[in-house]
Amino acid sequence: MKKIDLHSLKTTFFLAWKNIVASKKTLVVIILVLSLSFLSITFFSAIIDGLGYAFEDKSINTITGHLTIEPNDDETYIENPDEIIKKIRRLDGVYASSRIEKGVSVTDMDTIVSGQALFVDINDEDKVSIFSENIIEGIRLTKNVEDEIIIGSDLVKKYASEDDNKKRLDVNVGDKITLQFNNGVSKEYKIRGIYRTNSAFSDGYILMNKQEYEKVFNENSNIASSILVKLPQRGLEEEYKYKLVELGINEQINSWETKIGKIRQFTSSLEITNKITGAIGLITTFATIYIIIFINVMTKRKQIGILKAVGIKKNIILGSYIIQSLVYAVLGVLVGIIIIKILMLYFASNPLKMPIGDVYPLIDLNKLLVASASIIVASLMAGYFPSKKATEDNILDAIFGG
Repeated sequence: MKKIDLHSLKTTFFLAWKNIVASKKTLVVIILVLSLSFLSITFFSAIIDGLGYAFEDKSINTITGHLTIEPNDDETYIENPDEIIKKIRRLDGVYASSRIEKGVSVTDMDTIVSGQALFVDINDEDKVSIFSENIIEGIRLTKNVEDEIIIGSDLVKKYASEDDNKKRLDVNVGDKITLQFNNGVSKEYKIRGIYRTNSAFSDGYILMNKQEYEKVFNENSNIASSILVKLPQRGLEEEYKYKLVELGINEQINSWETKIGKIRQFTSSLEITNKITGAIGLITTFATIYIIIFINVMTKRKQIGILKAVGIKKNIILGSYIIQSLVYAVLGVLVGIIIIKILMLYFASNPLKMPIGDVYPLIDLNKLLVASASIIVASLMAGYFPSKKATEDNILDAIFGG
């Protein structure tokens, strides 16, 4: 086994240290640039991850729940959903709400728009969804209220953006609108409240109590198009799917990931943006280190030639520049992590205000480690190539041509 040459090692670190501290201003600038490159990979990724998470969270809290129970392929509705919900209530911290969903035509004077009506038990619904807590005008729906509804802001003209030409209702709380159902029945309802979740996927619903279904369709309302299940937190979907099956629930059970295809497409497109910003950050890192080391070895070409002439091995000189690159990268990453910690503390109490609501940047530890490793590897490569070329120059050419 080859022994480590401590003298050569000390010489390598000495040369690296002299190069690093030769210009403190240059050192500060390099660390700043690398920390910004680190931020472009990690923090901007954290913002995009937070934005994707907010979209998904809105969908879970309005459209799908963490789990969605649906009729089997040969059935139109889930029969006797109240019994299923009683079973689900046996699980600690788990809530469920059944819905009957019907397409409707909504008429206000001469305006006709399409919408989706949700017949719900509002007490159960409020434990699973966020419609009631996002009422922006009027009041929430309460149990046993008849002939009154709450509607989403996407159906109301005054809440549309200026450049949005989609047909909407010119209504306010207290106004009456006519709903025509697919069985031909038309009925007038008073608008009790208007909600806005800031999600285009869920702000077009009309909520009403389940007893209205019995009046309109002359059928027992103890059926459901779906049952939404809210779990204590994300990540428990597979575990609770098995628990629901153990409770004797034989209907289809799907997690939220399988139910929000359009939103998953959107978050996937955000991931592409993540990769682009990450690639730009790595290219910036490589270019910065390469240019710094290249200029350094070019200006010290004569010095490198003299070092080789007095017997300093080229591997020692090469190693000193690689160590220099490593120090730059590590310091840049450490400063970048400190900046990220400060930013995360700030945004924890001052979230980004976006059309979908408050967005909190999400830092993933694995991504942080990958970004750190990527910056270090890119720096080592950028330091290796120009210094390798410089150390292979002929001694006389280096001394007299430098």
